[in-house]
Amino acid sequence: MSIATVSALSMARYTRNNVRLMQSEMQTLQLEMSNGLKVDIAGSNGSRTASLLELRNVRNEVAQFKDNLVGQSTRLSLMQDALDEVRKSTEEVRNLALTASGTSSDIANATIAEAAQNAMKTVVNMLNSSQSGRFLFAGTKFDQQPLVQPDAVGPSGVTPTQAVSDVITSAGGLASLTTAADVDALIDGPGGLATLFSAANYGDNFFNGATTPVVGRVEGDITIAYEATAGDQPVRDIMQGLYMLAAVPSDSVTPAAYQQLAKRSWELLERGLGGVVNTQGILGQSEQTVKAAQDRLAVQDTLVSKQIVKMEEADIYTTSLRLDTLKTQLEATFKVTASLQGLSLINYL
Repeated sequence: MSIATVSALSMARYTRNNVRLMQSEMQTLQLEMSNGLKVDIAGSNGSRTASLLELRNVRNEVAQFKDNLVGQSTRLSLMQDALDEVRKSTEEVRNLALTASGTSSDIANATIAEAAQNAMKTVVNMLNSSQSGRFLFAGTKFDQQPLVQPDAVGPSGVTPTQAVSDVITSAGGLASLTTAADVDALIDGPGGLATLFSAANYGDNFFNGATTPVVGRVEGDITIAYEATAGDQPVRDIMQGLYMLAAVPSDSVTPAAYQQLAKRSWELLERGLGGVVNTQGILGQSEQTVKAAQDRLAVQDTLVSKQIVKMEEADIYTTSLRLDTLKTQLEATFKVTASLQGLSLINYL
């Protein structure tokens, strides 16, 4: 009968290897306790690693949508602010025009032309607002300013102010405006001011953009359209009313003619303001769509992040318990090794 024995060299190698493995595992556990994350995430999750990768992809996609929605929300807010300023400046002139349509006071009427010019500049500047190099009210031609400044050369080769003046000159000039009928003919007659500001001709002198709205993707298949351009009917009505008042000073025509001009301008401004309010309501609905999407994405991001953390986060209690166990085992190994090294046959002879 033979008894199997293990050589001292083999035992020493086995002990050293075992100690090295315990020390390595202790270092891993210490690292996990310090940063709270598993060192070997894939190894710890095993077959669930694929699910973890999918969750990370979902979180990245959610983050992209969230960033996109921040930009869309900012754009809608800037558009609302710009239209608020358009309304504010236009309302002041509209109120003056309403007063002028019922009175022949030179003192009251003398300020209207200047007020209309100032309002025009505000309207043009507001509707030429941009965000990150993209003009907000230019429609799909967002790479260029949509409205031409009153004294800048437009696509036709003349300034908007000159284009209006040319129509008045062709109709006989300011001196020919003596009755309400003359004013109506100037506005509604062939080649009149209404034709100049029509959808077909507006781009010749005043508008460089497109009336096709930009469409933005919110999430998934949900999209919104920025239904507001500087070529829409409400803006054209406002621009026509302001240009008419700016081009015809009250002291250049008869009181009757000016009252009719003020009346027709008031009607245009009133109708345009109503259209702007409606446009802001449509933009408001888009803002609600974006806000609802942001809320949904915030909830989704929270849920996905919690699942990822659960799969990547180290269990501090289990880690600490395992670390204490390894420490005890390592201390015991060292004690036994030291005791064995002290054994010698000489001590018993």
